[in-house]
Amino acid sequence: MGRSEASQNKKKKNIPFFPLIIFVGMLFTVTLWDAYLHGTDPLGRELVSSLILIMGTLFSISAGLFSWSIESRRGMLERQVNERTRELNEKNQELAEKNQEIEQFIHTISHDLKAPIVSIQGFASILKSELGSTLNEGQTNYFSRILTNLKYMNSLIADLLELSRIGRIEEEKEEVDTIKVLEGLVAELKPEMDRRRVTIELKTEFPKFFGSRKRLEQVFLNLLGNAVKYIGTPECPKIEVGCSESRKSGFSEIWIRDNGIGIKKEYQEKIFQMFQRAPESIKEEGTGIGLNIVKKIVELNGGAVWVESEPGKGSTFFFEWTKACGTL
Repeated sequence: MGRSEASQNKKKKNIPFFPLIIFVGMLFTVTLWDAYLHGTDPLGRELVSSLILIMGTLFSISAGLFSWSIESRRGMLERQVNERTRELNEKNQELAEKNQEIEQFIHTISHDLKAPIVSIQGFASILKSELGSTLNEGQTNYFSRILTNLKYMNSLIADLLELSRIGRIEEEKEEVDTIKVLEGLVAELKPEMDRRRVTIELKTEFPKFFGSRKRLEQVFLNLLGNAVKYIGTPECPKIEVGCSESRKSGFSEIWIRDNGIGIKKEYQEKIFQMFQRAPESIKEEGTGIGLNIVKKIVELNGGAVWVESEPGKGSTFFFEWTKACGTL
C-alpha cells in the first residue's frame, strides 16, 4: 500500500461517526422535504410525508435516548463522586482521630516520665555531693554522665510535651510587634552569641504580625538558636534576619540567613521531621524536635517553612506568617 493510500485511510478512520450520521440524516430529511413540497404525484407525496414522519419519530427517539444516556451517565458520575467524597471524609476523620490519640499519648507519657527523671536527677546530685572527695576520677565522670543524660531526657520530655500542646490547646491570637520579639530573643541569646562571637543583623523593616505571640517567639527562637549553634568557625560569624512580601496573600516571608556549616541537599527536608538531625561534623546538644515544632506551628498558622543551603556556605531558613490587618 502506498503512502498516499495509507494517509487517505487514516483520514477516513478519523472522521467522527456520530456527526456523520447526523449530517446524512439531515441531508436525507431536507431531500424528502424538498420532494414533498415540489412533488406532483399524490401517491409519491403521501410516501414522502410518511417517510418524513418516520424520520422525525426516529430523530425524536434518538434525541430522547441520547438525552437519557447523558443524564444517566451524569447521575452515575455524581454518585461515584459522592461515594468517593464520603470515603475521603471518613478517612480524614479517622486520620484526625489517630493524630489526636497520638498527641494525647505523647502528652501522657511525657508527663508521667517527667516525675521519675526529676527524682533520679535529684538523688544523683545529692549522692555525688555527699560522697564528695571520696570519689575517684572515674566515679566522678560516671556521675557527670548520669546528670548529662538526665538533663537531655528532661529536655526531650519538655519538647515532646510542647509538641503535644501545639494545635491541641487554643492559643490567644493578637497583633505582635515583631521588632520587640526579635530584640527580646537576641538579648536572650546574647551570652551564647558572645561566646561564639556571632553578630545578628536585622536587614529590613518588619511589619506587625498576627497570631500567637508565644508560638511566633518559639519559631524565631528555634531558628535563631540553631543558626547560632551551628555557625561553625567562619572568620566573621554572622546571622541576618529579613522580611519580604510573600506570594501568599496576607502573609509575609521571613528569612534567617547564616554563614555557618550549611546542610546537604538530601537532608534539607528530613531535618523538619521528628528526631531527624543532619549528620554534620559539629555535634551539638539537641533533641531533634525543634524544627519539627517550627514546622507544625507555621503550618497550623497557614504558612510554610523550608530551607536553602549549601555545605560550607551557610543556610537560609524561610517561613511564612500572617500580617496584622492594615499592615503593608
